[in-house]
Amino acid sequence: MASRYFCQAEVSHKGLNKYRIVKAATQYELDQKTAALMAQWDEQWAKKVEREGKLKNSEDSLAYANEMTQQAESIQKALDTMLIDSLNPKSLDLNELKNFSKYPEASPKQPLLKELPYEPQLSDAKYNPQPSFFIKISKNKMAEFKNNNIAKYNNDLDAYKAARTEIEVKNDAALQDYNACVTQWENRRNTFLKEQSESNEKIDQFFEKYKVGNIEAVERYYTLLLEKINLPFTFDRSVEVEYNADNKTLIIDLLLPTIDDLPNLKAVSYVKSKNELKEAYHSEPYMKKKYDSVVYQIVLQILNYVFTVGAEYEMVNAAVLNGKINTIDKATGKNIEPYVLSVNIARTAFEEVNLSAVDPKTWFKNSKGVSAATFANVTPIAPIVKMEREDHRFVDGYAVVDSLDDSVNLAAIDWQDFENLIREIFEREFNINGGEVKITQASRDGGVDAVAFDPDPIRGGKIVIQAKRYTNVVGVSAVRDLYGTVMNEGATKGILVTTSNYGNDAYSFAQGKPLTLMNGANLLYLLEKHGYKARIDIKEAKDILYGEGK
Repeated sequence: MASRYFCQAEVSHKGLNKYRIVKAATQYELDQKTAALMAQWDEQWAKKVEREGKLKNSEDSLAYANEMTQQAESIQKALDTMLIDSLNPKSLDLNELKNFSKYPEASPKQPLLKELPYEPQLSDAKYNPQPSFFIKISKNKMAEFKNNNIAKYNNDLDAYKAARTEIEVKNDAALQDYNACVTQWENRRNTFLKEQSESNEKIDQFFEKYKVGNIEAVERYYTLLLEKINLPFTFDRSVEVEYNADNKTLIIDLLLPTIDDLPNLKAVSYVKSKNELKEAYHSEPYMKKKYDSVVYQIVLQILNYVFTVGAEYEMVNAAVLNGKINTIDKATGKNIEPYVLSVNIARTAFEEVNLSAVDPKTWFKNSKGVSAATFANVTPIAPIVKMEREDHRFVDGYAVVDSLDDSVNLAAIDWQDFENLIREIFEREFNINGGEVKITQASRDGGVDAVAFDPDPIRGGKIVIQAKRYTNVVGVSAVRDLYGTVMNEGATKGILVTTSNYGNDAYSFAQGKPLTLMNGANLLYLLEKHGYKARIDIKEAKDILYGEGK
């Protein structure tokens, strides 16, 4: 399912003592999410530091207390008008998904070349001193005097030439190093710009797929859209979406806020005698009522986005919204995420609702929504419709690896058997860390042959695997295709496995990218690692296949 998260990162804030695992479909979306979360936490920290600073300045404390009270009152009002304030939802801004950042690495600085020394001239005063009277009256002494000056000039000229040669050699070397650095920098920048352009182009391609009802694109679009809805408070929100193209139904799994996520500050007063700020909070009955109101407003808010945004493409005729919360099971002390509400609504029925005047809770009950009497009691319910949580391309595999022995030539086995073999051996490899491997429908189209899900929080994620039972060298085009698939799938890595080998251009293209190229020798090693033996004989395979293989 395209809305599953395949990239994740650990984010923490030392000052607030907060920690969260952030997940996203692609690395760029993950970077955006983590940056937004850190900005949110930094703002909270700044307010906390500001509050503590106000206590050091008693003359400002009263004004600060009044300001905080006004903010608290504004937030409570905003909680009451969440639905009204979002009656005209905006479409997803594709530019927010794109990367328009400049290349971060500064260009190399030109070297400071050493200046050449002064070139001595025979006409310089240094070599033409005035002879004394006694030298002038002696022809021999005068000749010797002139010869000495010329010799001095020649010595200086030789020294100049040596020094100039040494400086020119060093300057030339510095310029060569600089030019090499510039070339390397330009290559890195061009690679960055190319990948940036390709990534941005894929966003446009993703939107085009969405407009024609591509399942993965529709799921990703609504996931991103619903995650970006503005609320007057923050909480650990999470959205998962599944799209049924046959009946045009969108199933939404939404992580709702808990009652503790709601701001409950009522007022702040300044006690001058103690030089401290005193906070007053709303009562428990008030917050329970407010909490129910907020949850029901969020339900209508989400459905309004689903049925309003993209309505011109006529892709969603009905929506199922399942709301759950993250809480503690008091019986075990463990984290649980029980469903607390579920509603199934058709577009035609929703379009009859006057959102500017409706009572969200009354509407929910009249729409046969399922929920507890009050959400604060956390009463689990069964969703009306549950997500399949499975990629529709996945199919059941069959066993191949147990039939291997020294007599089996992997380069000559059936291509579908080879794909299942790859799925099996990688399943054993990833199962060590609790991962799983799924095989996709056989198509021989160069697409995804298998997908591994590695739970490792640092190195893991979604890994695309392609199997090539080839008898010739695998060229760069296959590696390019794999890289494109990794990008399209939002995967963290791609693995290409072949019975043959790869050309130098293939290895060159894969360098620096999240790609692993496994040749026949690597495959035999992996099989042996897990206790299986086989062989690869390319010549024999070509004879058997009569040109069937590549």
